[in-house]
Amino acid sequence: MTESPEETSQLARRFAKRLVPGDWVGLIGALGAGKSVFARAVGEEWGVQTAMPSPSYTLMNAHRGHCMIYHVDLYRVGSPDELDFAGLTQYFAGAGICLVEWPERARSMWPERGWTVSFEVIGPNTRRITIERFGT
Repeated sequence: MTESPEETSQLARRFAKRLVPGDWVGLIGALGAGKSVFARAVGEEWGVQTAMPSPSYTLMNAHRGHCMIYHVDLYRVGSPDELDFAGLTQYFAGAGICLVEWPERARSMWPERGWTVSFEVIGPNTRRITIERFGT
């Protein structure tokens, strides 16, 4: 449970220490649940020193840190075919860390292994955040 964006960032930084290049992380939750806050903190922990705005309109932003950090937002994606057409699936299992907001919009495109981070809004600043690993 986190009680503020700062606590969400602290949790994300601790989680980021478990990641390795090649990891895929699906960030699941409602608008305003803290997905972008979490993604930015992971990027910061991995050495990203530039701003990490939400890629809502660009679909993906690439950031250089200790490895490449790919921040993807699938909110506006209508079908998994659009991801293939845009070439985004190549980042789902690439050499960097791929952080995907709204991954449920392309469930059939998930890699065989990765992480899900689910955000449940409990109150104005309170979030229940569940982190799970899947695959081998």
